[in-house]
This record gives sequence, C-alpha cells and structure tokens, in this order.
Amino acid sequence: MYLNVEMMYTLLFIYEHIQKIYMMILNYLNLWNPLKYTIFESIESLINMNNNPTNKSNIKVGLLTNEIPPVVYGGVATWIVNFIQMFKDDDRVEIIPIYLAYNDKLPDECRETYSNIRVIEKPEDIRDCFQGVDVCINNLWIALDTIYDIKTIYPTMNIVSVCHSLIRMENITNLGSCYTSNFNQQEITFQNSDYVVLISKSEDDYYNQFGYGLFDTKTRVIHNSYVPKYDDTYNDVNYESTTLGYIGRHVPRKRPEIPIVSVNRHSIDNVKVINMGVDYDRYGNDYWKKIEKTYESNLKIIPFTSDKEIKEKYWKQIGINCITGIYEPFGYTICECLDRRIPVIVSNIDGPKEIIDEVKEYVYTYEVDVDNYENDIDNFTKTLQSTLKLDPEIRKDNAKKARKALDKLRPEVIKLEWIQLINEIVN
Repeated sequence: MYLNVEMMYTLLFIYEHIQKIYMMILNYLNLWNPLKYTIFESIESLINMNNNPTNKSNIKVGLLTNEIPPVVYGGVATWIVNFIQMFKDDDRVEIIPIYLAYNDKLPDECRETYSNIRVIEKPEDIRDCFQGVDVCINNLWIALDTIYDIKTIYPTMNIVSVCHSLIRMENITNLGSCYTSNFNQQEITFQNSDYVVLISKSEDDYYNQFGYGLFDTKTRVIHNSYVPKYDDTYNDVNYESTTLGYIGRHVPRKRPEIPIVSVNRHSIDNVKVINMGVDYDRYGNDYWKKIEKTYESNLKIIPFTSDKEIKEKYWKQIGINCITGIYEPFGYTICECLDRRIPVIVSNIDGPKEIIDEVKEYVYTYEVDVDNYENDIDNFTKTLQSTLKLDPEIRKDNAKKARKALDKLRPEVIKLEWIQLINEIVN
C-alpha cells in the first residue's frame, strides 16, 4: 500500500496525536502490554513504505563511542550495547558503531560481534568512517575535539550528543576530581552539536541551570532503555536477610560508605554490609583500605571486577541493596534491583526518583541532604531502620510490585522516541 503526500502527512498527524493520548491514558492507568505498540508500528510501516523522496528510508546512524565491551569505563558501555540491540534487524535505521581508538585499541572480539564496526585510530580516519552516515550519535567523554573535526569535515551532518552525565555536576559532586575538571570541553561539545539528548528530566534541569540552554542547540529528554532479564525468572532472593549491599562506582558523589557508617554509628545489630566495586588497582585506594580495617567486623569488600559470576554471588549474599549518592543522572543499578526483585533503599533524587516515581510506595526512599553529610547519614538510617522492621513477606511482595517501573524503559518504548528524533532530523 502506497500513500500520496497528502495522505502520508494526514496519517502522520493522526499517528502522533493518537500516540500522545494513548500514552497518557496508559501511564495514568499504569498499564503495560507488550502488544500495545503494534498499532503505532503498523502506522509507521505504512508511512515508511511511502515512496515520497522527502521521507528517507534506510537511515544510517553512526554511533560514536570509545566504550564498547569489553572496553568498559562505566554505564556508557551498557547504553551502547542496548542501543545497538534496540535497532537490530530494523529495516529503517542501520546502526554503525564507530569506535574511537585513541586510548584503547579495539579488541578483536568486537569485530566479530559487530561486523559493520568502523574504527578511528587517527584524525585522518574520520572522513572514511563517517562516509555515507546520515546522523552521528555521539557518546564520547574523551577527545571531545573530535566532534569539532567531524563537524568541519561533514558540516551538514547532524550530531546528536548523548549526555550520559553532566561533567560539571560530576566535578561539583566529586569534590573537584581531576578526572572531571575538563567540563569546559563538554560545554564546547554541546555548542558544536545540533542536538543534545539528556537521559532524565533532572539532567535537563541541571543543563538549563548551568546556562547551556542559551546555546543554539536543541535538546531532548530520552531515558535510557533497560532490558528486563527476569520477567519470567525468579531469583533466589533471601528476603529474611539483613545483609546490606552497595554495588557500583566508589566515588565521592555516590557516598558508598553510608550503609556501613550508618550501621555502626547507630549500633544496628545483626546487620552486615557488602561493598562491591572498590577500585584498588590504580593508586591503592588508602581511603577504602582504612574503612575496611575500621569496620572489619561487619564489612566485606569485593574489589571491582567485570566477572559475572562474582556479581551473581554478590546478589545472592544480600537481602537489601542500597543506592546512595547526591547526584545520579539515570540509574542502571536501581533498574537491576527492580528487575531482580531485590528490596532497595534509594536516594530520592534525580534519575532514580524518576524511574521509581509510579512505584515509590514499594521501594524505600530517603531524603538526600547534599550539603549536610551527617544529616544525610541520619536520613538514610531512618529509612534503613523502618525497612528492617518490615515483615520479609511484605518486602518480597513490594519487590514484585516495584518491577512495574521498568515498563516505561523497555526498548520497544524508548525506540519510538529515538525514531521520532531521527526522523525529525533527516526528513
């Protein structure tokens, strides 16, 4: 079935408005049905079948990154894998991974996994790597002058920079870390981009507070996608366990020491804490060696590792996971906790707050005090004590109900938002 121009635009107009109304109703009713987007995909298919030359099909998207497993520095690598998978076998959009190899050589296994991957080993490679690409989706945290080079060579190609974290916020909340002092480079990247995608509404707020909204760059909020792994699988969670866990990066803004400090300062009996993800490799980490010695009676530390078996052992050892911190752009850890049906104590800020918004009565939040560290510990402690008093069966039931928060982050939902943006750019 082919559509003339008038019919195509009429159908597109109807589609966009029905989608908005339908989503509002579904969100209001908190419903989820994996088939609910079939009607939208069918309409999109009709639109894409139209042979109108102004409606480009087979869009090539260059996905620029310096992280792709096994090269992992943080959550960006997860985002890259999920994004590629989200568009796998899509007949409209082809994702071409473009790997910046200035710091890390591309592992051979990546060439096997991603057959169409392109590699930038030196600036001279940029022209060939972006040949035929319609849109660049940029995920770089380093070598940000690369964006300027790309724009110079391909001035008409739109660059969409995904802001996984505002480096200025990282710098402020990580006590001026030398690793985040280059926030001015990110600001230049924003200026040289056509679009900036923020991964949460809170990030959009910070973006504008810093004055970035004054740049001649369009913005869009699109949450990260999350692929639930345990829809039909129930993990062996011990809901009677009082062992607390913290898993993730151990940097100042995360305040990962709060659980163990809270337990000992307030003499909470029969509670142990496991911290997983402490990095001892680079500089020895005297701070965490001191904490480990100070609280050796009830603290277990698992050093940073990518070993999946060790991570699985971590999840089996805890009864409640703790997500602390004073700045969190999104929150993959809260997603994994919800997915695994593990009770979670979480800071009521930023990305995590948005993720759990419609299920907040089934998780255990505490009010973050950014400016008063001691008060932050006390607030966490109040929530911890009330959580420990709950019957294990209630914690179990709440954990099941809280999974509903993941529905809005499923790839089939987030993909529609990306397709809308990509079509807006190329058409």
